[in-house]
Parts: sequence; C-alpha cells; structure tokens
Amino acid sequence: MKKYITLFVLSVLPYATFAQNEDKKIDLDAIMLYDQMGEAIGELSSVSFHLSTITEEFDADKKTVNKYNECDVKMVGPDKLSVKQHSKDKHSAYYYNGEVITYYSFSENNYITVDAPDNIIDMIDFMHDNFSMDFPAADFFYPTFTDDIIENFDTITYIGLDLLGGEECNLTQIENENVIVKIWISDEAHTLPKQFEITYKKKDNLKFQATFSDWQLSPELNDDIFDFTPPASARLISVLIAKS
Repeated sequence: MKKYITLFVLSVLPYATFAQNEDKKIDLDAIMLYDQMGEAIGELSSVSFHLSTITEEFDADKKTVNKYNECDVKMVGPDKLSVKQHSKDKHSAYYYNGEVITYYSFSENNYITVDAPDNIIDMIDFMHDNFSMDFPAADFFYPTFTDDIIENFDTITYIGLDLLGGEECNLTQIENENVIVKIWISDEAHTLPKQFEITYKKKDNLKFQATFSDWQLSPELNDDIFDFTPPASARLISVLIAKS
C-alpha cells in the first residue's frame, strides 16, 4: 500500500551527507532516522495513540476550507486493531480481531462486517484494494517503509531540528512529481513520528496534515476492545465475504 507516504527497515547505512542512486538524491541522515523510527515501532507489542488530521478541500466557491478529524488508535500485533474517529460530519469506528473487521457508524447506528485476513498489514491492504477503505497513518507501521520511500520518491532530505508543539523534532522531506511530504520525528528517546504534512502538487498544492499525540507504548489492552458488540438497536446493513 503506497498511498500517502510509504515506511521502515533498511540496515543502518554508513554516514554520508548525500548519496546518488539512479538519479535520486538520498540523504542518508534521513534514512537513518526512518530506520530508527521503524525499529522503535517494530519493537512494540502493542501501542495506542491519538491522531489529529486537517484536510484542505475546495468548497463550491473554489475557496480552500479545512476538514478536521480526530482518531484514537489502539493496536496489538499482529492481529488486533481499533480505530475510533470523530469529525463534524461523521462519528465512526473500526474493530478488527484477526478474523473479521467491522465498521460502525455511531451517527447512523449501523454497521458492516467483513471477513478479513489474519494480520493487520494484510487486512489493511485487503480493505484498501477491495473496498477503498483507508486507515489513519497506516504507512508508519509497514515493515517496508524505508524501502518504499526510496523506491517512490526522487529526493529524500534531512532538513534539521525543528520545534513542534514544544517538542524538538528532526524534520525530513521527501518529494516526487506528485507530492511533497514533510515528516517530523521526535528527537526524544523513542524517535516516534510527531507529524507529517503532504502537499499535492497536481491538486493546486492542497495539503493534508496529521499530528500524533498521547503515545502509549506497549500498554495492556484487553481483547474485548477489538471485538464489536452491536447495540440492541443497531442495524446490520451488509455482510461482505472476503475474496480468496
């Protein structure tokens, strides 16, 4: 899945300022940061975090407006995920327990259940490919993050230290013909992502921004968090069978 940006594990490369790879400009300081971030995430048995997103869109008058969304994400590897999200127009959640994934609309009090692959990564790919369903910041949990960035972006740059929300972060930038992506990575011990921002070159430079907060590393999460029990009044609107 290579939608927003694409994430994680190369072996640590020797120090260099820039390297040329098939006409690509690759700053190895940025690559080392992506590796460190990937290693920190990969060592977690479970995780939870909050994600705030801002999406720029054009309204009917072609004026730029911001759409806001708040997400709470809980994950236990390799096969449990819950996402609760709330915006002005929508309040919904996903529950995945390693066998099925359920989408529930609090606003409409209805739900859809889908047979799913038996691990988070394959489930996300399956839902994206078959039902155009995306998950917030999913790329940061892919074991091919760094490889995918190198494959899909022409320029990878380490910009330097930047203060973000009172926290010192390492700022990197990746770019290809379609997008410019800035990624802020915490300079604290866990080197976790703090924020990323995408500028869509071919869409009038509209932006998407996502900010991470409230990281909980390897928390104790009960399995029932990932099982959906419908309210008595909820309506099942569809049961979709996964393709083999």
